[in-house]
Amino acid sequence: MTHKVYVVTDLGSGDGGKGSVVHAVAKSQRAHTVIKRGGAQAGHGVKTSGKSFTFSQWGCGTLDGIPTHLSHQMVVSPEGLLNEATELRSLLGINPFDTLTLDRRALVSTPFHGIASRLFELSLGNTPRGTVGTGVGQAYRDMMRYPELMLTVGDLMVTDLRERLEAIRNNVVQYVMPVVEDAEFLRSDSIAVRRELSLLRDDNFIDFVHRRFREVSQLAQVVDPSYLPEVVLARRGVAVIETSHGVLTDRVYGFSPHTSAIRTLPSITRRILDDSGYEGKIVNIGVSRAYAVRHGAGPLPTDDPKLVERLLPGVHEQYNRWQGRVRVGALDGVLLRYAINVCGGKNAFDGLAVTWIDQVKKNGDWLIANRYEDTINPAFTTQGELRVHRHPTPEKQEQLTRALQKVAPVITRYSVDSTLTADALYAHCAEIIGNITSIPVRMISMGPTELDKLMK
Repeated sequence: MTHKVYVVTDLGSGDGGKGSVVHAVAKSQRAHTVIKRGGAQAGHGVKTSGKSFTFSQWGCGTLDGIPTHLSHQMVVSPEGLLNEATELRSLLGINPFDTLTLDRRALVSTPFHGIASRLFELSLGNTPRGTVGTGVGQAYRDMMRYPELMLTVGDLMVTDLRERLEAIRNNVVQYVMPVVEDAEFLRSDSIAVRRELSLLRDDNFIDFVHRRFREVSQLAQVVDPSYLPEVVLARRGVAVIETSHGVLTDRVYGFSPHTSAIRTLPSITRRILDDSGYEGKIVNIGVSRAYAVRHGAGPLPTDDPKLVERLLPGVHEQYNRWQGRVRVGALDGVLLRYAINVCGGKNAFDGLAVTWIDQVKKNGDWLIANRYEDTINPAFTTQGELRVHRHPTPEKQEQLTRALQKVAPVITRYSVDSTLTADALYAHCAEIIGNITSIPVRMISMGPTELDKLMK
């Protein structure tokens, strides 16, 4: 039986470097399986001594031969699976589908959901919300609004799949076109809008999607709900649950409107194990970079354009129209504590993994904002902490968003001696982060590979 499960949760907006953390944990603990939940996110990067890959739906233990199970809490992109499999096959020389199982209950995202997501984002013009653009969130929202049109992984094998895909496409057309007709698109987006609409109206594209989905149904190992408790968790050893997105984009507690449709809290993840009757140990690891990072729109009070060029030179050239630009700033202790608090407080985590510590050492100082000026605002407590609403609503969360757009972070520079040994750097980091969060640091990352991770 599996005696321990590590749950890795991003405490930011989803850009914390959790891919390399999952890989390091899975390899060091000799995990037998990486269990995925969330959605086909933009990418989790993993680098070993000889290979590197950006994963979307395969787990971050794949380079070491660790199988992946896509749980029923995953929103699956069949088209994305085929594209990712092609890249993995070229890199590893194996059939990646041999290492993958999919729960038949998992929701499916179609390219039509992706088109809707991208058109909605383009319709916002210069007031972006931010989206990965794969349709994961749109598929989830449509499931809630139009449950009769929902597709699951198990449905990829049904005989009327093409008709069901056409019904989904027609429904997307019905709710997208009023938005498109009323929108004032940026002139620079006109070609993209025409391209998306052309695909949406093309019946031949439905045929293409149908063929691709059928291909996945023939290649994938689709399993029943009993597979997780009776096969995966029946294996001896350790498993790792890899989540997508980040706590600050949680549908309920994130900063509206810059949120995902996906729930991202570890308590939601735990339901996978509870539903399976798992009674072993659960180790919750929260992930944060040593600096605040956000890819796309949404609150980042410490945003510093000069810092992003120092830490990520040339990243501005990787502009993504759907997500927006990558932004970097001083580590935000207020947002970090907020993320921890919405997860249940310090007792919700057994430890933290802090990435980008190599950048701290390289820079010689560590910029941290542990408080804001002028927090006399209903969005903040009397102690200056961001308020966690007991009964959050989108309106209440938007109030937090607006408040964060006006704050002035108080930034402190912590000196870091570049000659410190790894152990001394770990101790220095653990002391600073411990004072900010009251949670012990269990891992620091001083580079991209698992050899650059120090765990205690």
